[in-house]
Amino acid sequence: MILDRLSMVLSRFGTTAHARAAAAEHAAIWRDAARKVPGLVPDLIRQGGLCAAEPVKMTGGAPSVAPLDPYRLAYEAGRRDLALQLLAAAGLTVTQMSELLEEQDYV
Repeated sequence: MILDRLSMVLSRFGTTAHARAAAAEHAAIWRDAARKVPGLVPDLIRQGGLCAAEPVKMTGGAPSVAPLDPYRLAYEAGRRDLALQLLAAAGLTVTQMSELLEEQDYV
């Protein structure tokens, strides 16, 4: 997973002057929220399923790859995308993300 904050925010808002101003305002709100509520970033990581393992099917006591469900895949992709956009807006860097993942278990 690569977290490019600028690309994430601009892809959502666009590149016009008005869109950049809206993106800056959005990012300021989320940076402020992340600073005021210390548990916000870990909660976004957990609820966004950023570290969730792939589902497995137990066959004879051994795990095997679960059948693909396109609805589940689409739901999980949307959930992760929203979490990444909010984390990018909150100003989370790749280094900070790595440190957070090393500190706690988010599964």
